[in-house]
Amino acid sequence: MKIKSIDVVRKPLSLWGAFWDAQKHAPSATPLSRHDAYCHSLESWWWPQAQVLVRICTESGATGVGWAEDGTGASSGILDSHFRQLLIGQDARNIEKIWDILYRSSIPYGRRGAALMALSAVDIALWDLKGKVLGKPVYELLGGKVHDQLPAYASHLQPVAMEKFIEEAKAYVAEGYRGMKMRMPGSPRHGSEGVRMNLERVEAIRNAVGMDVDLMADAYMGWDFRFACQMVRELAPFRLGWIEEPLLPDEIDAYAELCTLSPVPVAHGENEATRWGFQNIIRRKAAHMLQPDVYRAGGISEVRKIAALAQAAGLEVVPHALGSPTLHVFSTLPNCRMVEVLTIPVWAKDQLSSQPPLFLGEPQPVNGHIQPSDSPGLGVKINPEVAPELSHW
Repeated sequence: MKIKSIDVVRKPLSLWGAFWDAQKHAPSATPLSRHDAYCHSLESWWWPQAQVLVRICTESGATGVGWAEDGTGASSGILDSHFRQLLIGQDARNIEKIWDILYRSSIPYGRRGAALMALSAVDIALWDLKGKVLGKPVYELLGGKVHDQLPAYASHLQPVAMEKFIEEAKAYVAEGYRGMKMRMPGSPRHGSEGVRMNLERVEAIRNAVGMDVDLMADAYMGWDFRFACQMVRELAPFRLGWIEEPLLPDEIDAYAELCTLSPVPVAHGENEATRWGFQNIIRRKAAHMLQPDVYRAGGISEVRKIAALAQAAGLEVVPHALGSPTLHVFSTLPNCRMVEVLTIPVWAKDQLSSQPPLFLGEPQPVNGHIQPSDSPGLGVKINPEVAPELSHW
């Protein structure tokens, strides 16, 4: 089953759909909160929203589709100028071999970031292709489901006006979610006022939904070690499921120390890649919970290895974001307890929920739970309304 051709297309659409439009203006803590010009919203410094789509075609006519983030165009450039020549003529069944070739060949400029996003898209496409050829959903090829369905937590709760903030939290409970995640507004630039801002928001949610709903909080790399230490002590009474990405991802020593003293579980990993990157976190006890992203960490093949390392260390994996590839692999993992759904807040649904998706067939949560498609491969198709030029895919 030799690979005959590779189609690479960059679409200027967010991988996160309407979620991006719902959150881009909100004043959450971010890595750039310390800089006056960029402290007010993600939109003030974010790169363009886009994704790369890859179609792998074999000599027998079988095809598979994969995708990943590609805001700057770097991933599609890597696929076009480098990976394409390495893929042509390979046996598409040799997924592990292909992964190894692409990873090793891109080490001088890769190992994380755009190169791993490009590799992830290829890996996802190969699993989709294999499932279609065998007439089986990808989760069956990975050993079968451990979870018939997974609990999903609602992920948005940006620090908008308090009445909207509380309305959104209550709406998620009404929709059947038993967990939700909020974004933190306060950062070190705000000093003690930043601590107060964060606690005010957490307390408001707890008062609105009670203590029995799982509540997580995302600091999105916007804190420093001193501020994080103070915050986790203050947050202890609110029984958070975790505090997410309080520090920059490479501050491993600080993460390890924070994990030692924090009464709140510490989670991160959405900006890490490969088994080696996560092995470093695990070995140094720099997280209580890992959050690999299928589109960034190396695709389906690599996330399975990351999850195995985590399981051996007694750690849970909870994926960053969601999509069909994510759901297929995480439904097969014993140490996955729930998944993240990037939600649109109730107060924005009239404006944003009408945006058509790029893929048709993406699973949707029902009463706070979600499961992968039983269709062959990943079970999704290009939406011809959004990408008519790709309707033949």
